[in-house]
Amino acid sequence: MDIQFINTKEWMVDGEVFTPYIVRAASELPGKEGDLNVVFVDDQEIQRLNKDYRKKDSPTDVLSFSYLESVDFKETGLIGEIYISVETAKRQAEEIGWSLDQELIKLFVHGLVHIYGYDHETDEGYEEMSALERRIIEG
Repeated sequence: MDIQFINTKEWMVDGEVFTPYIVRAASELPGKEGDLNVVFVDDQEIQRLNKDYRKKDSPTDVLSFSYLESVDFKETGLIGEIYISVETAKRQAEEIGWSLDQELIKLFVHGLVHIYGYDHETDEGYEEMSALERRIIEG
């Protein structure tokens, strides 16, 4: 999987911090492989995306867009995009009492698992998704 990390501002998020989780995810998420964009944005941008695509006019921490079932996937090889609000991640990290990197890793893994079709709309789905995220994060 080729992952491009895109900082839309001077967030200085280092993509190298995600490497061990990418490796673990590759063994936990078998299936189609391809390229992935991870875009670090501010609250204003993620709120716009949240409103446009989910009809929710508020910022959120992470949004995922999976293209695995898209006709374009065959042509582009792009499996999806993950948008992470660094501003929201900073607030959440402070509330939890851990580092920004830890929060960004959690959000990245959550978004990646969504890309591969997992969701938390039901209790069963939530439990399955949470267990998978823990295996990827904790090793």
